[in-house]
Amino acid sequence: MPTLFRFSLLCFWLPWVLAGCQLGYYSQAIGGHWSLMGEREPVEQVLADPETPQSLVEKLQFSQQLVSWAGIHLGLPADDVYHQYVALEQDAVVWNVLAAPPWSLTQKTWCYPLVGCVSYRGFFQRQRAEKAAAKLQADGMDTWVGGAIAYSTLGWFADPLTTPMIQRSKPSLAELLIHELAHRKLYIKGDTRFNESLATMVGREGAKQYFLATGEPLPNGYWDRREQVEDAFLSIIADTRKALARLYESTSKFSRLAREKARIQQQARDRFADESQRLPGLKGYKPFFDGPLNNAQLNTVSDYNDYVPAFSRLFSQCQQQWGCFWQQVDNLSDLDDVQRKQALEALAWS
Repeated sequence: MPTLFRFSLLCFWLPWVLAGCQLGYYSQAIGGHWSLMGEREPVEQVLADPETPQSLVEKLQFSQQLVSWAGIHLGLPADDVYHQYVALEQDAVVWNVLAAPPWSLTQKTWCYPLVGCVSYRGFFQRQRAEKAAAKLQADGMDTWVGGAIAYSTLGWFADPLTTPMIQRSKPSLAELLIHELAHRKLYIKGDTRFNESLATMVGREGAKQYFLATGEPLPNGYWDRREQVEDAFLSIIADTRKALARLYESTSKFSRLAREKARIQQQARDRFADESQRLPGLKGYKPFFDGPLNNAQLNTVSDYNDYVPAFSRLFSQCQQQWGCFWQQVDNLSDLDDVQRKQALEALAWS
């Protein structure tokens, strides 16, 4: 079905489904997406323009090689995606609002047609996102607004490259593009943690394989150092979440909850500062630790990483063969939510 026709259908039936409910939100989402799609230029056209900076030319050429390689070697749907470019002045494409109760790590979710219930609400304008977050905060919720430099339409549209994506280093760009392609390969409606953890694992492993296969130069020990930094970051977040979970289960007394929560958050910041001296690369996470470190912000790290060990184990069991891996992932997707969670937890500990 042609892209424009599919978008027209979406615009036609959404107002009938959502009348009197969330039309304001969906209007900005549809308008923002359509605006982005309308600004796309073919990558070939950008590359042919003599005014295009050489740095942009190199990144665009790299992106085309990477996407083509991922389609062939990782079994990802890459034929009609990331062959167009949108120049943006802003540092994000969308801004996601996350929320959670102040004394619980249970995420607030929002439900949408087509994609099910997810733990975030996206806005194409930062001001709208911050306004939505302020309203939730006024209702007593922990909130966090995070900018996203890419999003996937799950195969409905030919997603473009954007300036915030292209400005990343080559390894980070490779990981990001493969991450987003993984969403197009498989997406389970309503299971954010499965979807994001799967894409995180595929993005990381796929990027490593690309650089190894193509001989694209990287500093010696690049991946080992990066893994050290990621492990250190995730360890701080995991320990912080565990400490908060124990606190929330131990008391309902407001004064103690508030005092101890603040202490645990500061402990995380202090640990980050100490470990950054040992691992200078960890300093790249400083903006994260400058944030509120509340339940909402901490939850997003779990969504993107909690099941990564399970998917990595599955990949190892398949002798790093992508065909086998995708078949096993398909098998997991056929399970119900409880069975799938149990299977992933068993894999992580096996």
